[in-house]
Amino acid sequence: MIDMNIDFFKKLYQNDIIYHYTKASTAIDYIFYTNQLRFSKVRKSIDPIESKKARRGTIYFEDTESLLNDHYTDADELHNFVNDLEEKFNLICFCQNNMGEDFASKNYISSFEGHQELFGFTKLRMWDQYADNFAGVCIAFSKQKLLSLNQTNLELVEGNVKYLSFQDLLIKKLGDIQGDHLRNVGKEKYKEQLESIIKQSFFFKHIDYSGETEYRIGTFYDESKCAFEILQDELLRENMMLNISGCVEAIFVSSYANKKQKDELLRYADKLKVKIIEMKWEHNSFKVSDYRESNKFLESLIKRK
Repeated sequence: MIDMNIDFFKKLYQNDIIYHYTKASTAIDYIFYTNQLRFSKVRKSIDPIESKKARRGTIYFEDTESLLNDHYTDADELHNFVNDLEEKFNLICFCQNNMGEDFASKNYISSFEGHQELFGFTKLRMWDQYADNFAGVCIAFSKQKLLSLNQTNLELVEGNVKYLSFQDLLIKKLGDIQGDHLRNVGKEKYKEQLESIIKQSFFFKHIDYSGETEYRIGTFYDESKCAFEILQDELLRENMMLNISGCVEAIFVSSYANKKQKDELLRYADKLKVKIIEMKWEHNSFKVSDYRESNKFLESLIKRK
């Protein structure tokens, strides 16, 4: 194992760096092969609070009969508008560093050990759930590079996830359409307010997920902006994609990945001119090593023999 220099971790410890966990096969066959990340529909989330369709009505507190007659069509349009936004929202999830320590200052000269929890690539629950049960990959990206590269082609909605109690979720997430408010502000103004509330709601999760320190990049489905793909000999255009060209900052691969996968990832790391770091799981922690240099050392030993 070839240990990493502390300067490498200092460069990663900044707000601009975000991390995406995935299977090694997905990283090799799709992400690095196409230079793209695929957006997923929020409705397909395994979290029922995010994926469950809301049961909404229209609430009136005054002169119900006349209001219903005057505003029924407008209220119905608002319901359709809100449902459409929720159905069309697609997202990509990332982890972030836990910022606030003095780790990256020029005066910091100590080691990486003892500060592992500061980083977004060290989250064991994420390695378990999203990186193939600790056998996958975590990719570090520059947030600003991703946004700059894609914001002219896609309508991006991005931000940090806020973690709330069930009671706060009940208050913050959009409930019924308020008929009296519709009458007071008008359909178009209310539509603007609803859109703002709905967009914010895509960045709420329960506090039990707070350890993920999640950041999201989202967009609304637009078939004309979907990528062309060939699946079972069919040319399809179904998925929204995020261009990652020039945005990768490092690749972290589990020691449990097989040698073929590690070597393929190494070839992509060479092409991208980034570090590839092997996560070696231990009984009490993990070790990080430069896979490129470790692989060179191993090959030199084999040649000598």
